Amino acid sequence: MKAALIATLAALALGQPQTSVLVSEENVWDVAVEEVNGDGVADIFTAACDEKSYPLRKYVGIFPGSGEDAYESRPELRLELDPRVSTLFFAETDGAAPRELVAAHAQGATVYRFDAGAFQEAGRAEFNSLWPSLAKEPVFVKDAAKDLDGDGIEEWLVPAATGFELHNLQGLVARVDCDVMSETDTNEDGSVYIIHRLPACQFFEAGDAPVTGLAFLSDEYADFAWGPGWQSRERFEIPLDLEEKWDATTRMADISNNGFPDLLVTQTSGTVRVQALTHVYVAEAPFKYPEEPTATFELKGSIASPIFKDVDGDGYKDIVLISVSFGVRNVLNFFVRGKLSVGIDMYRFNGKDFGEEPAYRTTLTMDAPDGRQRVAYVMGDFNGDGRLDAAFGQSNDQLDIHTGEPDRFASRSPWVSVEVPSHGTARAHKLNKNDSDDIVLFHPGGDHSKRVDVIVF
Repeated sequence: MKAALIATLAALALGQPQTSVLVSEENVWDVAVEEVNGDGVADIFTAACDEKSYPLRKYVGIFPGSGEDAYESRPELRLELDPRVSTLFFAETDGAAPRELVAAHAQGATVYRFDAGAFQEAGRAEFNSLWPSLAKEPVFVKDAAKDLDGDGIEEWLVPAATGFELHNLQGLVARVDCDVMSETDTNEDGSVYIIHRLPACQFFEAGDAPVTGLAFLSDEYADFAWGPGWQSRERFEIPLDLEEKWDATTRMADISNNGFPDLLVTQTSGTVRVQALTHVYVAEAPFKYPEEPTATFELKGSIASPIFKDVDGDGYKDIVLISVSFGVRNVLNFFVRGKLSVGIDMYRFNGKDFGEEPAYRTTLTMDAPDGRQRVAYVMGDFNGDGRLDAAFGQSNDQLDIHTGEPDRFASRSPWVSVEVPSHGTARAHKLNKNDSDDIVLFHPGGDHSKRVDVIVF
């Protein structure tokens, strides 16, 4: 702890965020943030596994937070896992904080409660699910548990062949079907590939219904379940006009803050002559979407990845349209300099629509991805002013943080540059009690796969 305090004081003196490097004995495949020891500061959990071991060596490393905004380099606790465990999440199982850690596989789950400075087994649940067993890359699942009926106990969303089962430590609560994509493929050598893709899930309130509603979004349908036992159902077919060369992706978010999810549909066609078409459908009422899209965004010669984000802190979700051009200059930059020019258009939602033109446009240059590694990037409010900021890898050992401005999505020059490996997965979390978001960066499958970088603002 003394070393962490000295590092914090040094960072403050230089006006830099506090950085910590967490070290794992095995490769880190995922990271979660949860406060479990009652001190009000977030703790960091790593899902680690030696994918070449037999039986698989898996464990969760626990790095407790402290009041000094720094984390010790080695885990204070280590929870050994059954080799079958492939899915991890936190859930309230006994009605009293903190939440418990659930370690799951295809045949069930084990629940661990934090007590007396350690994790103790608190119970086991048996069920059949589509969660894998013996996966070499264990992950934490986001939003896998929520108190849906207001009794203080969180239900688990367990993937099944036809949708989701709702479980808790006492057993099955309900079954909810939705659109599941399942495929089976075989090779000439007799090997079989089985793929399941379950839709994204969001929650909503449906009038005076006794339970929280569930909304599931696939590439073709939005399925809704609500009411007693989640027996009331509604299905909305997503308007698509796909030709042979088109592909589609969908997203869901409550743009207008009315408690009901809205839809974003992006269709992409072409390889050389790329075209991206994005439609936004803002719900007119629960389960009712307009026949014509609320907004349409079209890009030619680029691929697009639109996301919902509250850019200016007004409570509405705006559209951040991120695009990569296939123009000659960008292609040359990619092959010659290893750089990509990324365009960012921000359309501000005013409570009714997004307007005809973007509120502003920004172009950023970032490192191109190398092999399996991806350039680290993340959005959050890192300076605590209520506007959305952006952090992205600028070189092999540098992460630049650009602040949001009234007339730009990101400042022309970096607000802060941090020396960390710039490839990997970056996520924004609130680790301390101030207004700023912080960054957790890990590097699955890369050169720094046993390292996690923590940046506290």
